[in-house]
Amino acid sequence: MKVYNRFFLIMVVMLQIATIPGCIGDIGQLSGMLSGQPGSTYYVSSEGDNNNSGNRENPWKTPGYASRQLQPGDTLVILGGEYQIDNQEENQMKPASGTSSAWITIKGEAGNRPILKGKDNCPAILDLSGKSNIRIENLEFTNEEGSVVQNAIRVVGGVIQNLIFKDLYIHHIDGNGILMSDAYGVEIIQNKIEYCGKEAMVGKNFQGDGWNRVTIRDSQFSFSGHYPTSKKSNDEHTFDGLRIGSSVGPIEITNSVFEKNLGNGIYTRAKVNRIVQCLIDNNGEDGIVMGGQDGIVVNTLIFGVGGKSLKNSVNSGIVIDEIVGENTKFKIVNVTIDNPLENQGPPLKVGVSQKKETGELIFRNNIIICGSQPVEIGKNISLQASHNLIYRSDGKTVMRFGEKEYSSEELKATQLIGNIMTEDPLFVDPSRGKNSGYHIKENSSARDAGTSEDAPSVDLDGKPRPQGKGYDLGAYEFEEVKK
Repeated sequence: MKVYNRFFLIMVVMLQIATIPGCIGDIGQLSGMLSGQPGSTYYVSSEGDNNNSGNRENPWKTPGYASRQLQPGDTLVILGGEYQIDNQEENQMKPASGTSSAWITIKGEAGNRPILKGKDNCPAILDLSGKSNIRIENLEFTNEEGSVVQNAIRVVGGVIQNLIFKDLYIHHIDGNGILMSDAYGVEIIQNKIEYCGKEAMVGKNFQGDGWNRVTIRDSQFSFSGHYPTSKKSNDEHTFDGLRIGSSVGPIEITNSVFEKNLGNGIYTRAKVNRIVQCLIDNNGEDGIVMGGQDGIVVNTLIFGVGGKSLKNSVNSGIVIDEIVGENTKFKIVNVTIDNPLENQGPPLKVGVSQKKETGELIFRNNIIICGSQPVEIGKNISLQASHNLIYRSDGKTVMRFGEKEYSSEELKATQLIGNIMTEDPLFVDPSRGKNSGYHIKENSSARDAGTSEDAPSVDLDGKPRPQGKGYDLGAYEFEEVKK
């Protein structure tokens, strides 16, 4: 699945999200607010001088100085080259806030993205703490020759609103790629964040409602915890691709990749979550962990759960717990989960904890590979399930619902899941993962076996659904090759 330059698909997916019952359809449109009061355009060059006027012919020299000169409506263009940013506050990028009608924009030169290199235990290369109405675009953040950088971007100290981060490449940061506390109205678009010592992106240290109306799309969060290479304590979950503390939400995550993080792919404690059209693979812990009161996972592939340390792994493709509030509802539709055979965790775990967790689970058109453990659903969960394939290669229990265990034949004999299938789905080559590996073969029983109810209009590749006589199960539609 290609993450970038898929504009037609994104329009389809965003229309699809807006039609999902209960989904917030009007967030993620901040870029449409950027027209307004015009300002001045300034430039930074590695060969400039901070005593210059800052125009194209006489640019400033340092991004830190230049960022402090901006007024609402202004744009700062950082020309191609490398820029060092150390632990001295005056050298760090700290712009003022824009206004709702006059945003501040800081962006790299088109076609020649500049590299911002932190050093000397720099707390943040870019600090937007307490700032709002700002757009950051086309910049690369990393370290200077292995020097310590605590965060690439830091946003703390009170509620901020209206931020756009677009086309950023953040890598080899000792702490977090993006650390953001209370935030309202934020878009994360076409960013790649990898090789951070902690989370690629994290929401924590909240003083209020946490994250509210945050969208993430066309982005990649990978290799968290793989840098630096020195031994680190694992006392806390600090290596997730994306980690969000207790928040109001909604959080919408679309067409994004979460892979090879030492922790979870996605960990969110927001009350409302939407995860659509995502690839989540080979993370060291769980694929998705969510709670709250309203959550959706649609058109998503999860595999390689537990990463390389499968011997003692008890991880799951999806965990839904810490369910709060009344009338809670979660929906899993056209999802493929492949738990490794060596993994000792269930592929899907909903409402299974020491607490009494109640809620409704809508479960349709999915393919679940159990590994060594069955699907686990808590006894207080109302299960609305049909048209699923749950397979366990050793033929043992495939589902545990409360205290009751069901083998394949027992599950078929009940009305617990309508139109249930329990045979091998016949993937093309699951070891290849995203390179067509989890597409189904022509003779798979998952072909045309789904229901149109709640089904998305496209599959994970962006192909229209259905392709044949009916909707296929799992994240991908089978596409017959025309002769």
